[in-house]
Amino acid sequence: MPNPHPGSTKRPELEKPEGHAGRLQAKAAGTELASLGIAMGLAITLLAVGGNWLDDRLGTAPLFVLLGVFVGFAGGCYSMYGRLAARRESSSADETDRETDRGR
Repeated sequence: MPNPHPGSTKRPELEKPEGHAGRLQAKAAGTELASLGIAMGLAITLLAVGGNWLDDRLGTAPLFVLLGVFVGFAGGCYSMYGRLAARRESSSADETDRETDRGR
């Protein structure tokens, strides 16, 4: 894969597998991204419901609901970042392995 000019904003084209293997990779990527969204939604929902329960017990109207939403969002973002960073590391390691196999 040729390196773009240092000042260029053009990204190099990735090699896409064709046929059945390409469809399986696309489905796997879509499933992984969907699971990230579901995990974030669940974190926000569960912490907001817990905050609502706590607000009912303590009489502190929207305080713990809002706190639950913000903490859930922050936790979901942190989890998403960690999973995507791990995926990036594994894909860069795979690319290094492919280049080594080609004799580069």
